[in-house]
Amino acid sequence: MKNLLIFLILSYLLFTINSTAISESSNEKEIANQNYLKIGVLFPLSGKFQDIGKSFLKAIQLALYDISNENIKIYPKDSKGNALDAYKAAKEFEELGIDIVIGPIFYESLERLGEISNITFISLTNKTQKMPKNTIAFGINIKSQIDILKKYFDEIKITRAILLSPKSKFINQNKIISDGYINFYRTYNYDTNPKKITGEIEKITKYRERKKELERRIKKLEKSDEYKDKKELEILEQRHTLGKVNFDTVVVLDFGERLKSVLTSFMFSDISSKKVNFFTFNQWFDESLFAENALENLHFPSIDYKNLKKFEKNYLKKFKKNPNKVSILAYDALGLIYFCWKNNNAEFKSDQLYNKNGFKGLQGEFLIKKNFSKQKLKIYKIQNKKFIKVY
Repeated sequence: MKNLLIFLILSYLLFTINSTAISESSNEKEIANQNYLKIGVLFPLSGKFQDIGKSFLKAIQLALYDISNENIKIYPKDSKGNALDAYKAAKEFEELGIDIVIGPIFYESLERLGEISNITFISLTNKTQKMPKNTIAFGINIKSQIDILKKYFDEIKITRAILLSPKSKFINQNKIISDGYINFYRTYNYDTNPKKITGEIEKITKYRERKKELERRIKKLEKSDEYKDKKELEILEQRHTLGKVNFDTVVVLDFGERLKSVLTSFMFSDISSKKVNFFTFNQWFDESLFAENALENLHFPSIDYKNLKKFEKNYLKKFKKNPNKVSILAYDALGLIYFCWKNNNAEFKSDQLYNKNGFKGLQGEFLIKKNFSKQKLKIYKIQNKKFIKVY
């Protein structure tokens, strides 16, 4: 019964996405004889990741609507979020003569796709290590984020940046350092236990030493009757610590609640974002960050915010629900394939994806090099419950 339900869902999606309902058995010869652009779509359309997959699929439907060309034919298949089912679906694409596929979304689903050498996969993953030769990582990768961060650091003359990352097998700090070309003044790994984070940040910021320095200075000033000492005493009594830290910038390689815990710990350690720059990665304009005072002035690299808002508005208008923000990449992936096909007399060649002049999508400008997309990102910061572009 479950398999029948999945089949019915996929059949419906195939019907609604393509403006004319194509029967693979009866119309395949007709399609082969015409200048149709056949694109496979490989997303998790059932199981625990189905909501993500369906949001990405709707983003492709929106792109089809905007392009408005009936010669584009989409063939969605269910990866179920795992490598085996992704491989089985890819074999079906191969039988259909499809040579370009958008998907899978997750890196783990790529494991066996290198075996199907006559298909190019535009995966939405942001991981770039050990990619199959026939797969392009189209996600917002750490290389692109580090590149724009390096340029911005040079612009505002950052000299003593420290890098913080959790002790986690999923985050490779050494990879960031070796690939990023940023010379970090110090690097630290912190415990992922929220109860331990504050203590570790206190050590990094030398909070106890600065607090004792304040106490010593106050005791000295209390013994003085001079006017200037009394005025200084009034000021210091409003403070929690005295003395500067030996860094001007903090880069936190984390997200979600742990990121909030780390930045809150800096605030409790009396490190103001007005005096020290704070940066992070992999942010998609999460407005829940506005609720945390410690995140004021937090900087991060990302895609074009105005275009993302336009995409969300159009998606909501068409489908009456909000999209997964990352699905904007699926929209761009379809636009990229269509652009290459249209500019080559209605014939798609994978070599066109590696145009040295690059491309421009809703995400902004990007260039596909080797097995990943190198994006030209922007730098934003959180200020007064808004995302402000600063670079």
